[in-house]
Amino acid sequence: MTLPCSSNLQRGSLSGTLGVLLLAAVGVCFASAPEAVVGAAVGAEPKVAGSAEVSALFVSLPDAPVPNLALMPRAAGSGSGDEAEGDLAVEPPTSALGGVDAGGAVTRVTPAEREMSREQLSEGCETGRIRGKACKVHWWPILWQSFEWLTAQHSGNILMDTETRHDLTTNPYWATYVLCVKNYRWYQWSDDTPFIVHDIGHPMMGAITSSIFEQNDPKGRALVFENNGNYWRSRLKAMAYSAVYSAQWKVGPVSEASIGNSGRNTYYVAALGRTTNETGFQDFVITPVYGFGWNVGEDAIDRYIMPKIHAHVKNRFYLTTLFWMTPCKSAANILRWKPTYYRDKAYAPPGAVPGDN
Repeated sequence: MTLPCSSNLQRGSLSGTLGVLLLAAVGVCFASAPEAVVGAAVGAEPKVAGSAEVSALFVSLPDAPVPNLALMPRAAGSGSGDEAEGDLAVEPPTSALGGVDAGGAVTRVTPAEREMSREQLSEGCETGRIRGKACKVHWWPILWQSFEWLTAQHSGNILMDTETRHDLTTNPYWATYVLCVKNYRWYQWSDDTPFIVHDIGHPMMGAITSSIFEQNDPKGRALVFENNGNYWRSRLKAMAYSAVYSAQWKVGPVSEASIGNSGRNTYYVAALGRTTNETGFQDFVITPVYGFGWNVGEDAIDRYIMPKIHAHVKNRFYLTTLFWMTPCKSAANILRWKPTYYRDKAYAPPGAVPGDN
């Protein structure tokens, strides 16, 4: 069947997703006070060596983890477990999570202590000092946040594309899905979509999915851009997960093929001078690989540019308006109901920690 080219499927996914995320960001970024920072200021005593020096040496962003200064001289500067092994002073992460004291009374965990324990756990898992279940990838949060992201993408397609809405309400779901996968042009590289879709939209999708994986991996969530094995292994694992997500998005049971019926109809594109059904193999490669590059680029921005801005900007509204500098990490933060500017790593200014030159 030959029809005029009128599908807005890919553009709908991109536009709708951005709209949903921006609306969600308003509530997330201003929903709660920075209790961790306030708690530290009014006298909370996180169980970390050197924590008494935090207020003097470190000015935190709102809602940020409190830095573990005992780990910073080596562990924060280097992702190598071998170099930092002898300098770690990490308590078991459960020590700051609360429990029952000697008198049998239940101790109450403050937000500052909870953030501190998270910082301790991340540092310990990165360097290998803490091992076991606590350092395993947290799959349930990954799957839930991926579901949120998938829902936002499909919502964009359904809201923006009349053909998608028509197909969902008139075509049999399973039979049409099987037909779309059968018609998929596995032998062709290009899916004939515009540049903004396959070279901007899909890499961003890959970077967001990679960030979802990273922020739920205790070994990788607090790593900064650095040329060492820990960093690259973490980002390559995230890229592998992004490849799986991308395959599901294209031809899985909740995909463009099943919900968007991508591949069912053939369109004539005057600019190409031929027909197309907007399927091709390129997105199986571009989404994870270009997404990997985009993700590493945002890591580099986080390390070399954002600290200079954060040294002068602490206001939540202004920090939120900077989401466009690291848009994919901002989107992934919203999916876990964190402010767009939140990071799992606490930093001190250069020279703030004694011995850190």
